[in-house]
Amino acid sequence: MMNSGLFSATNSVKSVKLRFRIPYYTEWGQSLIVCGSEPTLGSWNVKKGLLLTPVHQGDDLIWTGTIAVPCHFSCQYHYYVVDDAKNVLRWEMGNSRNLSLPNMLQEGHTLELRDLWQTGADALPFRSAFKDVIFCKNSTVNVNIDRPEVIIQEKSDQEESVLVRFKICCPNIEEGSSVYVIGSSTKLGNWKVQDGLKLHYTGEYIWEAYCIIPRGDFPMKYPFFDMYL
Repeated sequence: MMNSGLFSATNSVKSVKLRFRIPYYTEWGQSLIVCGSEPTLGSWNVKKGLLLTPVHQGDDLIWTGTIAVPCHFSCQYHYYVVDDAKNVLRWEMGNSRNLSLPNMLQEGHTLELRDLWQTGADALPFRSAFKDVIFCKNSTVNVNIDRPEVIIQEKSDQEESVLVRFKICCPNIEEGSSVYVIGSSTKLGNWKVQDGLKLHYTGEYIWEAYCIIPRGDFPMKYPFFDMYL
């Protein structure tokens, strides 16, 4: 699905592929749509959002969809469960998701967003009762906000790899600690802590990192952990 207002023959815009991926069990006749703040995602009109396609992977039902967007694209988005007529049956709780493509993402690259369905409990760590009372902190936690650079993917490897964003909310991190993800992929250290992928703090207790993962490493398993340095 490509929005003609973003791409035209007279004004060529470099584009990248943006792939959404989320596991979610639906009932018969239901589908998932991702809808967002930009025209290419429906401008918050769910009926014009990106309809995702389901596929079974083991015991999971995975919904995916891909669109072409300009480099440096940014938006907010949400997932919705709809019926056959794209009427909304339910939607995610909590705040809209924020997306800003990495500055070094180049034309022809693919960025895959591996999301999980947000429930009401996901927003609890951001409320003042948690930040100011339970965790005895505020949003000015003493950690440097970082904008990580993304490794440039070689043209010859584009079809064999996927650029993946890892993102997690960690409100109760001690000063001097860092957040890592390790897993079954060689890019995640093959379960070796010392070779794991370090996440960068982006503010509001959110840690994230981008990593190019070979397609042959999927499906993969990974946990997050914090480590004092």
